Amino acid sequence: MSYPAQPSRRHLLAALISTPTLLAACGGGSAQRDEILDPRLLTENQRLQDQANAAVLPGGLAGVVIASQYRSASKLYRACAGRRRQPQGAPLQGDESFSTGSLGKAMTAALAARLVEQGRLRWDSRPVDLIPTLATQQQPAYAGITLTQLLDHRSGLPYGGEDDLAQFLDAWAAGGQPEPATPVLRRRAVLAWALQSPPAGPAGEFLYSNIGYELAAWMLEAATGDSFEALLQREIHQPLGLTLLVQPPADAATGHAGPSPAALAVAEVPAAVDAWLQALQGSGGQWLNARGYALWLREHQRALQGQPSLLPGTYVRRLQGLRPGEYALGWQGGGTVQSPLLVHSGGMPGFTSLVALRQDGQAACFAFSNTQASGGGATDWVADRLDSALSAVLLGH
Repeated sequence: MSYPAQPSRRHLLAALISTPTLLAACGGGSAQRDEILDPRLLTENQRLQDQANAAVLPGGLAGVVIASQYRSASKLYRACAGRRRQPQGAPLQGDESFSTGSLGKAMTAALAARLVEQGRLRWDSRPVDLIPTLATQQQPAYAGITLTQLLDHRSGLPYGGEDDLAQFLDAWAAGGQPEPATPVLRRRAVLAWALQSPPAGPAGEFLYSNIGYELAAWMLEAATGDSFEALLQREIHQPLGLTLLVQPPADAATGHAGPSPAALAVAEVPAAVDAWLQALQGSGGQWLNARGYALWLREHQRALQGQPSLLPGTYVRRLQGLRPGEYALGWQGGGTVQSPLLVHSGGMPGFTSLVALRQDGQAACFAFSNTQASGGGATDWVADRLDSALSAVLLGH
């Protein structure tokens, strides 16, 4: 079992060389305009295919979809390789759905920003301001944390990863309590346990925490009276023309996991555990295909270029000011000062994802794989392959 991953700290974060932006600073334009300005885009699909093939063969990922889009964000370049299910499943077609893991954190942060702009709560709102019962149900160290600190991973709350969730489920089973009937109640149960646990670190210092994002989601529910899923559908997915999916749809790729390419197997998650994972949507885990996720990235590209977007101004300005190595609102600064990026990685049982977005909005690329490294090795061989692929894509432009 695994849980949404911490951001990758590989080449995309620290070692991408400074390369000039090749697309001219023109108006919104079109895909044809992009290709006139940079003729190399005429062969972009083949370049992506080369990277997808390299990630899968020989003896690599079960499957992968790699995609990119440029200044106009009006054309999605895409390639895929591998299979929906190893070893003899159908080849990937590129339109399958994948669990996007922690890439969903940015959606939670953007949703929070929309509600802040609507006056439903403030960036400095504390959980206890919206959920008064927490005053007697949480560790004193959590009394002063704010919405901003939760979304920037500076709350001191536990990580909420594989070990933490397993510990919670053991405690829940030992208590003999009935299974919560709804995702909201499952979230509340996990948070009640976490808030009674000692801090993992001091508030104000960076400490990646899925639990922090789940608490932020509870704050949004308390501020509106709606479930997090209803809010996310109404404020983010619906304006993009998408439907929020928290369970694998019929077109979903099958997840695989293993300590090495030679030891891959279908990732099996017990139904009882999966029900809890599906409830923890504040920290990510939505199912999307490449075209759906590209629509989300298109809003970022437009906003970062100063064009109208559904993304709130406070959210966009934080991303524009993010420096390499810093984290805010579901994104981590990467690249270099001369060529800054916004990046994040995600992981769920059997799946790994990675995204890189130029801070000027002129290019974005991402990769989804139905493969996850497991076994506690020193390196994440799946993330390394995705990182290598996306680095090659960006360095080509």
